[in-house]
Amino acid sequence: MTRRRKKAEVTRPPEQFLELAEVLQYVAAVIARGVPGAVWVRAEVASLTDRRHLYLDLVQLAEDGEIARCRATVWARERAELEGKFRRATGGSLEAGLKVLLFCTPEFHPQYGFSLHVLDIAPEFTLGDAAARLGVMRDTLVQEGVYGLNRALLAPRDYARVAVVSPEGAAGLGDFRRETDALEAAGVIEFTYLQATFQGREASGSVTRAVAQARALHADAPLDALVVIRGGGATSDLAWLNDLDIARAVATFPAPVITGLGHARDDTLPDEVAHTRMDTPSKAAALIVGTVAQAAAQAQQDARTIRAAGARAFVDADARARWARDRLVGGAARVIDRQRADVDALMRQALGLTPERTLARGYALVRNAGGVPVTRAAQVQAGQSLSLEFGDGVVDVQAGSRR
Repeated sequence: MTRRRKKAEVTRPPEQFLELAEVLQYVAAVIARGVPGAVWVRAEVASLTDRRHLYLDLVQLAEDGEIARCRATVWARERAELEGKFRRATGGSLEAGLKVLLFCTPEFHPQYGFSLHVLDIAPEFTLGDAAARLGVMRDTLVQEGVYGLNRALLAPRDYARVAVVSPEGAAGLGDFRRETDALEAAGVIEFTYLQATFQGREASGSVTRAVAQARALHADAPLDALVVIRGGGATSDLAWLNDLDIARAVATFPAPVITGLGHARDDTLPDEVAHTRMDTPSKAAALIVGTVAQAAAQAQQDARTIRAAGARAFVDADARARWARDRLVGGAARVIDRQRADVDALMRQALGLTPERTLARGYALVRNAGGVPVTRAAQVQAGQSLSLEFGDGVVDVQAGSRR
């Protein structure tokens, strides 16, 4: 039966052991034998440090839910060629947030630990990953029924109130304002400028908050448009705008959205769902200025048309008045002529009924003894003396009995 060792008893160190350096050298040898060359590694760039050499922190979510993490280095002697290849293919540079496919040799250094030595990069993988993610977001917007909402709105025929979302102090904002400040100074358009971050992980929340502010402005008094501009910069910077929340905010905005994100050859998801996509902030401003100028010219033309129509209406009314007056005067003259003729006829008729003319036509005028005309038989008594006046003389008679 063995006796238990007392807690206070000090154990003797083993007679054989390895130095730390020997262990690390052994690990390096094992890694070298296990991966005897370069391999393609797929990962996401979590962060990047530029110190002549390029130091990358790579991460990936493993199938078991654990996060795999590793350092990678692009040495200065390979950096120029590798970055040039990536830039020519993607239009941008390596940066945090990108999915990459790197050709690396695994290395273990006793002093610096494990890392990957990057020898080459496959930029088409990064482009393909971005395109795949873009396709998923596009399908989501289509399924939600919002993909084409903003594009279906009627284009403004004029502008009076406009909200602008842009990075603070961006060159593109200066280009935009050089074209539009004169309109604002003249009181033609009221611009409200909202600041947002367009690059980095905070871009999604920053831009969507700015669009929400513009939505609140629209609720108070309707906006004619929302303008989203960014200006120049690397093409890869646009990747931060390929965000589902940003695209949804643009697609569902209640007024037409104009984008001017600074690249004619590259479209972002906000470009796709916006009402009007312009290449640059300057072109976005030119669209607004041109529309206002066209509206002003149309207003002047309308005013001239209205004045001309008014003049024609006045002339036509005057002509109709003269015609009516002439017709009235002519009609009155005809009525007067007819009435004059009727009066003349009546006068002639009246003149034709004088006693002399009546007697001349064979009639006789009967008078009693007092010379008063007798017009009824009831006025005559039997034996009464009467005088009958004819056209050629007078005959005295004595009335007989009445029948």
